[in-house]
Amino acid sequence: MDDPLKPKPIPLAAETVLWFEFLLDPELITKHLRKSNPDPTALELLTQFISMTPDNVVVQQFDLTSAEPTAIPGGPAGVVGTAPSNDCLRLTRKQIALKVLALKVATWLKWNLDVFEKNLSIPKQLFLLRDLCTISFGKCVGIPLTNEFQPTITPDGNEKAAKFALTFYHRWVLRLQILKDIAVKAARPTGMGNMFVPMEPMHQFFAPDILPQPSIDYLQDLCKSTEPFHVFAYETFKPPHPNEDQSVPQQFESLFQISPAELRTQIYYDLVNFYLYTKQYPLAREAVSECRRYLDLTKAEYEMIGKTSSQFVFCHVNEDELEGYLLACGLSAQSQTLTERFNMAQLIQYKDILEILKLDNRAREIPLVNRRIVELDIEGSISQGILKESRQLEMQVAALNVIRSIFEEGNIFASVEYFEKYSQMGCFTALADGIMDILPHATLSERNLLSQFVVNIIIKHQNKQWLQEAQQLNLFSSTEIKDLEQQIQEEELPQPALALLHEWKFTSKMPRIEIGSLERQLISCTNANTVRKLLVKLAATNPTKPLWTVNPSWEIATPIKSLLMSMQRGFLQDFAYVLLGKSRELTAKGDFIGAVSMLSVLKSETQRPELSNSSIISKLGKLVSWEILLIQITQSLDEWNHKTLDLQSLGNRCKQCLTSLQTNDNIIPRIEIIESCATMLLNLSDWNAVIMLDKRLPQLELVIAFAATFVDMEKMKGSKKICRDAWDLVLSMFLNTSKRGGSAGAGSGSGGGSSRNSPCLAVSTGLYPFLKRIRHQMLFNLAISMLGKIHNILKDDVNHDLNGEYMQLWPTSISNPIGYNIRSVCETLHWLLTEALKYYPQTIPWLKMKGDLELAIGNNEAAMRCYINALITGTDYCNVPLPRNIADDYIIRKMIRCSSNLGCHMQATVLCQFLEEIDYGIVFKNLTEKSANFTDAMDAYYNCIWDTTLLEFIINLHAKKGEHSRKLEAISVMGTLELNANNNEEIKREAASIRKSRFIRALAKQYLL
Repeated sequence: MDDPLKPKPIPLAAETVLWFEFLLDPELITKHLRKSNPDPTALELLTQFISMTPDNVVVQQFDLTSAEPTAIPGGPAGVVGTAPSNDCLRLTRKQIALKVLALKVATWLKWNLDVFEKNLSIPKQLFLLRDLCTISFGKCVGIPLTNEFQPTITPDGNEKAAKFALTFYHRWVLRLQILKDIAVKAARPTGMGNMFVPMEPMHQFFAPDILPQPSIDYLQDLCKSTEPFHVFAYETFKPPHPNEDQSVPQQFESLFQISPAELRTQIYYDLVNFYLYTKQYPLAREAVSECRRYLDLTKAEYEMIGKTSSQFVFCHVNEDELEGYLLACGLSAQSQTLTERFNMAQLIQYKDILEILKLDNRAREIPLVNRRIVELDIEGSISQGILKESRQLEMQVAALNVIRSIFEEGNIFASVEYFEKYSQMGCFTALADGIMDILPHATLSERNLLSQFVVNIIIKHQNKQWLQEAQQLNLFSSTEIKDLEQQIQEEELPQPALALLHEWKFTSKMPRIEIGSLERQLISCTNANTVRKLLVKLAATNPTKPLWTVNPSWEIATPIKSLLMSMQRGFLQDFAYVLLGKSRELTAKGDFIGAVSMLSVLKSETQRPELSNSSIISKLGKLVSWEILLIQITQSLDEWNHKTLDLQSLGNRCKQCLTSLQTNDNIIPRIEIIESCATMLLNLSDWNAVIMLDKRLPQLELVIAFAATFVDMEKMKGSKKICRDAWDLVLSMFLNTSKRGGSAGAGSGSGGGSSRNSPCLAVSTGLYPFLKRIRHQMLFNLAISMLGKIHNILKDDVNHDLNGEYMQLWPTSISNPIGYNIRSVCETLHWLLTEALKYYPQTIPWLKMKGDLELAIGNNEAAMRCYINALITGTDYCNVPLPRNIADDYIIRKMIRCSSNLGCHMQATVLCQFLEEIDYGIVFKNLTEKSANFTDAMDAYYNCIWDTTLLEFIINLHAKKGEHSRKLEAISVMGTLELNANNNEEIKREAASIRKSRFIRALAKQYLL
């Protein structure tokens, strides 16, 4: 019984013919090529015949990257050098048969050099040329032809065939020069030592001694010659029969003559292509003109005998390309479009521009914006003296543009500027001339538009002379003319003038309205000096209420408000209150610079010499300085990744602010500023400065505890335990009690304002304001590991344990775990991980822990997204092999669980290969499961499998299910060389690494994009 896992060859289609069958049956080639869709195609057959031709000639090859032509060992063969000494054709029967078959197929393709150039490599083109010359001359001929080459023909050859072969060879030489030049440019040094840009395979080998001039001379002489020219017919080549001993001579008498016009058309086409590429433009101009002439002559000759240009046997001219050559040489017979003429007129001093614009008013081809640009260019050129024309040309161009704008929607004001500019130059006459030109070609609706335009401008400008000129347009009846005259005569009636801009401004002398206007300006302005001026103006109105009450939305901190209220009512009180309120508004909007500038002006106001002796003003100055510090701390936290502020100076100012707590001064910073300063020092790694703070302040307990933890971590030696103060404080915030003591809950002012976006504030009111301000990576690490450890202990489920850094620092047990709210721990940790990854998005342990948390919550897709993000980040976006410490068995097994939960069992199967030792139990279980996700097609991941045992099981599974095509696909994957079981370990590792990266990319496209 056959082994079902043994790879079996895929059977060929019934219509497929193998190349050697044509050697056994010479008549088969004709039947095959006449099929509508032959398999193999003619080009595939030609390539196969050339490749299979046995040759014993040593072939010289050339490397364009070296200074001297040297042989390249191991390259494809090509016949070069001198011809053999014997003149007779001495080839084996197989050689002759393959050469003849190749030439027969080339004749079927009409010896089209464009086809050969696109589909055959240069070595194969050399082979084909060699075979053509060998059969035509009846002797072995080396390619390229040398200067000593004698075009003698043996009895086995033919003079007509040799002439065709030489012509084809010289045409090929001209094309080769272009390909050679392209390959040389592609092989130029890139500036990295001796490295070169790799060339395309078909441009690798060229003979440096093939020069174009002899070929140009030969082709030019051929065009001048009057001798007949013959081309090969399909019947010319007769391959030898395998059962006959004698070689069949070629049927050279079947060559047929073509017209000289067709020959010259193709020759001149090749010449113009070469001349244009080599920038010989005068010669190209002459050649393209001759090519066009002879092509027309050839078409005329074919029409006389009832044939079309598609039946050309030698000429393969692309008429579209020829037209492009004619355009390049300025000889195109096609009429230019209006746009082309318009663009050309700009290059030749606007010659015939008026005629072009008149024609465009009928056709409306040129965009109006381009016409307007030309109008402005002409105006500028005339004014600067660059264009030696009068302003009459400028006005006529503008008039024609106005007429064109009549037919464009949205250009209702196009004529206003025209009449203002040219009112003294007979502007209406130019318009009338343009309208007169377009009227014979206008439709009824267009005539209505023109008449409406004329009526509007006559009535608007009340000009009787224009009315007389308009009568000659034949746009109006006599009744309409009279009506227009009557409307112009009514000009004597008074007409209300349009209001000027300054008349629209409301100027009221009512005090209440003036005060309201000043108050609105005060509310909206964002400049301190403007605030000062407006307050002075409002104070002059003797307001009954303080001016800071103008906007109820202005809020300031309670300590500073109490200080201001104790001050005497006056300008400084209002000024301070308004600036403080506006700075708070700007801070909320993220305009930190504007907020600081407001308070800086206020601070300068408190430092005026006449106010220096007032203690209350001095206190106000200190409070304002601390408010500035708070804004700058907020700015630095908001722009942490950009580091826009001097953090060292900011840290020193935070220390100075906290120092005021230890002085005997009767004024201290408010609690929010104290918390912000302490947390900022923590972010700046100044642990010692934080530890020295007064622990009696409940709002600083958490900050000091974390600072002490860092100090202990630096001093920790051996098994010494770290400070547990931070652990106890954080743990106490997740108790299930409805009310907790003041140490955790006596929050700062900022906590209430952000409660909507904070996690589970009902149980972590004191924790969130602290976590919201941390930015240092080690701070995030410590807080994340602590919350992760609390989660693991409260969850008490090994399958849903979170794994991360520094978790070994914390205790392994909690007394009375039932009394804590694990849901609040999950929500807080999830928020903290999201916040931390916003500032450090490439921290792989955090990505893994977030994935673990999502899996524990039950969000399998979100967990998979986190794991894939970690793998992508760990491999530098799949540019380096996957490190083992990134994709360890712990993470891979969780990814397998996520995939299985999502119904992607094939993904889970492929992931099993990432394990240190493949768990085939999981593999076979997943493969037998039915996929529940449309993104998990089994055969889509075959190219990501490198374990042959897994592939064998898949093949057997398909065989049992009768899935023949999928089984064959899996077999083909298993048969690849890199998965061979006999490969060394390095090859196996490379194959696995490539497939790992491929699979990770596939998962990234599914989960991350």
